[in-house]
Amino acid sequence: MWSQISNSKINRAVLAVAVGVGALAFIPRAHAGDPANQPAVNQNSQNLHLPDGFTEKDEDAANGVKSTLVGLTERAVTKDSYDSFFSGFLSELAQRDKDRARQFTGVDQKHLDDLIGQIQTEWRGKYGQDFNISDQNLIFDDSFPIAQGEVADTNAAASNWPLQSVASQAAANADQDQVQSNTKELTTGRAVAVIRFPAGDGIPDMNVSMIHQLLTGWYVDVPVNRTGEQIYNDLTSHLAYIAQHQDQWPSDVNSGYHMVARHVVAALYGVPSNGATAVAQ
Repeated sequence: MWSQISNSKINRAVLAVAVGVGALAFIPRAHAGDPANQPAVNQNSQNLHLPDGFTEKDEDAANGVKSTLVGLTERAVTKDSYDSFFSGFLSELAQRDKDRARQFTGVDQKHLDDLIGQIQTEWRGKYGQDFNISDQNLIFDDSFPIAQGEVADTNAAASNWPLQSVASQAAANADQDQVQSNTKELTTGRAVAVIRFPAGDGIPDMNVSMIHQLLTGWYVDVPVNRTGEQIYNDLTSHLAYIAQHQDQWPSDVNSGYHMVARHVVAALYGVPSNGATAVAQ
């Protein structure tokens, strides 16, 4: 009896080992181009979280956040969207930021259109296609992590929103004007999200803070001390830098879209790039 039990256990053990070895034969070998062998994502991007005052939870934000950024990027290099600068390009901003920006009336429409026309022409010449982001998930892929959730404590949230635009900067409490504005906007349960742009094109890792408006979707939230004049001047500088450095554009069109989106977001937050004059936050 003991012999039978022992033999049975041994047979099962041998079978398990054999099955395990056989399964290994079907595991593909890693190659240099496999994701497993690629460099780890920047640790700064891995640690993206909402600040104190918010509870992280799934708000089904990814598609809406990416759609807003696609609209923002395409409007920035589309002449027609500048028929009215603040009802076009800045329509992707949160309402309070849009209202504040509209107080600036010094937009030089022709200068903007000239820059955009140059970018459009050079884009077609380099990539053989018009500037048109057809797949938002291909452009804003896993290298653009998203943290999402809702307001849990209005007072704490008001002191920590929006996040520092440059991810490497230490967190700082909002000034009094920002806190007062946030207290009205960041009501308990309001959905928010942050998407992190990885560094590139001379621009550091950036946090893009976004807020959800019921029925209409996701909007970019910028600090209340960002004026329409600052945004206009910084966008003009970044567009000029793109237009003047066509020789430095990426060879891959999707990386080209990354480049433009990165410059556009940097302009909103006043983050400078190589030679692109901007007033850092």
